[in-house]
Amino acid sequence: MGNASHRLIAYMYGVNHPRSRAYYNNKPLKTIIEESGLGDTSRLLPDEALIRPDIADVSQRRLFEIKPWNEQALREGREEARRYLAALNRTILDDKRFMGGTDFHGEALIRFAGGQYIWRLEWKTSEPGVVQYRWTRSQKPFDSEAAAYKAAQWVELTVEELRQYGGWVERAVEGMLNRREKLATISGTVGMVIDLIGGVATTVLWGSIWGQMSSGAGAQQPPSQGGGQVIPFPARPAPIEPPAQVPAAAGMSLSP
Repeated sequence: MGNASHRLIAYMYGVNHPRSRAYYNNKPLKTIIEESGLGDTSRLLPDEALIRPDIADVSQRRLFEIKPWNEQALREGREEARRYLAALNRTILDDKRFMGGTDFHGEALIRFAGGQYIWRLEWKTSEPGVVQYRWTRSQKPFDSEAAAYKAAQWVELTVEELRQYGGWVERAVEGMLNRREKLATISGTVGMVIDLIGGVATTVLWGSIWGQMSSGAGAQQPPSQGGGQVIPFPARPAPIEPPAQVPAAAGMSLSP
């Protein structure tokens, strides 16, 4: 689930900043600097060339580390962001330095086929450069993600639920992102979703594009087995402080 969280949050950063050139933990710092032409890689220390920031936006010169929603992870994210910023800014050849990113928050709902609990991934910028996330689920089953969102009654995920569905969520998110370029080029699908729903990006997680941008009777339904849908909603205002009680799911170790 840690890997799915990282991948989905990074994906949504790209959706929110379509004009930015950004790297999402897929290339080392040395390559980022070389490809962007922003700096002199000879200024990197020996142990800095291969490190990979979670989100490095070279257009806006912003950086984020993605961490679970707990105090230990916040401390780790703070230290990692500090290290990456120091390395990047040491190489910069102009006066525009990288800063810890701010004001990046949102929610994504995952609907399983068959009308079950709705899962929610929530993330927010806890402090400049650190984005923290947590998973919860609807208090009762819903057939509609909109109904679950309106009810706004979220509870911690159990260990059993994580074991049963966590692997499916990770595989589904990974599959979606692997198809990202294809989805974005089929009749402008991704852009149409964002434009038509006014900021609500709907991303389908099964093998092809199912349904129309409509809730009418003609809309196709997801497959009865193994299907699901991720619906990132416009975020409510981000909480000022992290919650006093951290959901169990937020403390999971991250996948390599």
